[in-house]
Amino acid sequence: EPGGMLAGSFESHASRLVDPNLSLEARLQVVTEIRDSIEIVHTSEFANFLKQFFLGFVKLLNEIPPQLVDGPAQKIRNTLLEILNRLPNNEVLRPHVGQVLQLCMSLLDKDNEENAVLCLRIIFDLHKNFFPSLEREVQPFLDFVRSIYVSLPTTVARVFPEPPGLKPEAGAPVSVEVAVAAQAQANAQLQGAQAVAAQAAQAMQPVQVQFAAITASQKAKQADVAQA
Repeated sequence: EPGGMLAGSFESHASRLVDPNLSLEARLQVVTEIRDSIEIVHTSEFANFLKQFFLGFVKLLNEIPPQLVDGPAQKIRNTLLEILNRLPNNEVLRPHVGQVLQLCMSLLDKDNEENAVLCLRIIFDLHKNFFPSLEREVQPFLDFVRSIYVSLPTTVARVFPEPPGLKPEAGAPVSVEVAVAAQAQANAQLQGAQAVAAQAAQAMQPVQVQFAAITASQKAKQADVAQA
């Protein structure tokens, strides 16, 4: 039966989902039960599902801090994003699309990699299926992705810090050996940053191509409607 243990108990699950006195472990169990009953969103109960649970999902993703280690809190966040990723992109979801997009965009630069990947999938699916109403959000998304790669040289310098001994104390004499070693280190960092930036630019191309294809497809549909 679609909905499994969730069928007929939306209200009780929705209440427990956001119960402030619930432990993380108990909340994870509730979220897992909702996820395991996700097939109910492909029935006429989808609208009621969103009515009962959507705001709770958003509330928890905003209130439970992003996690860098695995545990109940991370599993709750990841499972909630998995649920959002599995919602059908149809007219029932449309009133919530803007809020889902804003939520996922806000999580991209502060959540862990596993959750960020889910956010990207959700964002791509929303743009693919609701592009006309989200057209203004395309460029901010591309700007965000680009900003990640623009900051890569700084990241490289942080990951490959200057080794001890290469940076002399203020006023201390600098030997030829130290100067040469420092220059070599700087060149290595620069080359590393340039290589990563080149890879990033290459990675950006499919994103831009996908949005360009979506734009062309939508314009073609609009043209067909106009000629009809």
